[in-house]
Parts: sequence; structure tokens; C-alpha cells
Amino acid sequence: MTEERTARVADSLLKSAEGLEQASTATDVRVAVRDGLLGLEYHLDTLAKELARDPADPGAFEPALRGRAQKVEATLRGVLVSAWAMLVLKDEELGTLEHANALAKQLRAVEREEVKLVFDQLLMPEGID
Repeated sequence: MTEERTARVADSLLKSAEGLEQASTATDVRVAVRDGLLGLEYHLDTLAKELARDPADPGAFEPALRGRAQKVEATLRGVLVSAWAMLVLKDEELGTLEHANALAKQLRAVEREEVKLVFDQLLMPEGID
């Protein structure tokens, strides 16, 4: 009899990276990827909504940061595609943990860029209204 595992949604990209780094089997990697997908999609969706705002609206990305925000969005989108692609790999490919380690590294890098972007936005003269 198999037990159903309740999904553990990792809303933090760093938690998703940690889950991948702790994985030791292909099954562990798949679980870590699935747990991290919703959080990754949430980060992407939130940033996309912010970028869709009228630049003249209060709190919208300052023009000086808009290009960086678009790059972070593109990186998040690429990481999401990589994560989905991992779910279709065979266990032999996932079991080497090469893909898991690469995705963890990507998650940590995009998290750093996203955090820097948020702080830079807040530190702009109009950032905190």
C-alpha cells in the first residue's frame, strides 16, 4: 500500500535549492522539483505583474531598474522551463544529480538577483511611498 505524500510547496527559491541539494536519488530530485515549481511560478507571476504595471503608476519599477527586472523575469522563465524539463528525464539521468545541482545553482543565482532588484527598488527616492 502506497501512501500519498502531501505536496510541500517551497515558496522560497532558496528552500527549493536546498531541497535539490539534499536530494540523493532520482525520486528525491523529482519531489524537490515538484515542491519548488509553484514557488518558482509564483515569483515569475509576481514579477510579470509588476512589469505589466504602467510605469507612471506609483510603486512601478523605476525606468533605471526596468531592464534589470526584465532580465530577472527572463531568467526566472528559463529556470522554470529547466525545472519542467527535468521532470521528463529518466531516473538514470536524474540519479547522477548533475541536473539537480545545476538547477539549485540557477535558483540561488536568480534569487540573489531578485533580492538585489527589490532592495534597489526600495532604495530609490520614490521607492517607499
